[in-house]
Amino acid sequence: MKLKEIVEGKVKIFIPDPNEYLVNGKFDPAWAPVFYNPKMIFNRDLSVIVVSVVKPKIIVDALSATGVRGIRYYIESWKSEELILNDKNPEAIKLIQLNLKYNNIEEAKVYNRDANSLLYEIKADYVDIDPFGSPAPFILSSISSIIRNGIAAFTATDLSPLEGSSKLSCRRKYDAINFKLSSSKEIGIRILIGKIIREAAILEKTVYPLFSFYADYYYRLFLKVDKGAKKADKNIINNLKYFGECPRCGYQQFLQDNCKTLCPKCGTEMIIVGPLYSGPLIDSEFIRLLIEAHEKFTYISTFDRVKKLLNLISNESKYTSVYYKLDKLASKLKIPKLPSIANVLECLGQASRTHFDPKGIKTDKEYEEIIKCLKS
Repeated sequence: MKLKEIVEGKVKIFIPDPNEYLVNGKFDPAWAPVFYNPKMIFNRDLSVIVVSVVKPKIIVDALSATGVRGIRYYIESWKSEELILNDKNPEAIKLIQLNLKYNNIEEAKVYNRDANSLLYEIKADYVDIDPFGSPAPFILSSISSIIRNGIAAFTATDLSPLEGSSKLSCRRKYDAINFKLSSSKEIGIRILIGKIIREAAILEKTVYPLFSFYADYYYRLFLKVDKGAKKADKNIINNLKYFGECPRCGYQQFLQDNCKTLCPKCGTEMIIVGPLYSGPLIDSEFIRLLIEAHEKFTYISTFDRVKKLLNLISNESKYTSVYYKLDKLASKLKIPKLPSIANVLECLGQASRTHFDPKGIKTDKEYEEIIKCLKS
């Protein structure tokens, strides 16, 4: 395997040389013997900042590949008491060991195991699951390994089922009924969190989002894990719901069940998806700490982009509603000319743009007020 040295953050690592694995002049990270995706640098940069705030004692990177994520945590975020890197690919293990040595890290433990098998045997306060595709096969084992008040970090790149384009796949992987809705980018992350809550409940545990976002082609979640059957029951009762959107007038709301429901505004039968998580996606204190910590990471290549995302999410987290996609709403209501987002926000007064969609807004104002602002 021919290697290439790269720099990411403050670390230098070796990766399989992409030029050796071109097909018709194109390259996909999955074609290399060990996976490294440069498109996930933004994900890793933000994760480095999160870990610098959390300061866990035991970090587990269960699907390590080149080891870049765990190595960056140790070098840039926080020298945890224990760093565990794992991959079931023997070629990845050789590369992880090389990259650890290259970055002068002697303390890490490296395993060549199936991730689920390893996670059922260990305990940690930070477990990172960054798979190629769905995190669903690793949810139960991850939650099992995390101690009370520990953090579970998940990446999901299979947005097609989560956003409602692949309905059967969503039912199979996430046990949820799903359709393509105007606000599907947010619905998808709520379906994913809902699935994790239900899996955690099997173990008499539950999770609460600290920081979750959508970027490029993936979701990224950081969830606080708590123990106790009563807490799990309470989270399910209070926050696991369904979501309905009217195909005619665009009205939307959370619902208690998936029974046939007529839109209270126009009488049309609503499209219903779920179950999904209906609570806050962001912990306001945690996002404040991230914004504060971010200023120490001026060297990262995505510094400005991270700052923009954190500030936008901080603003939109003030509102509990799912975002309204204004162009879709205007189209349903046959409003001939969509006003600028800025004008709509000014009209509503209490509202924010959303990072999920450039044409979406979040507000706790009533549906009628939103329509009034669209028409005025």
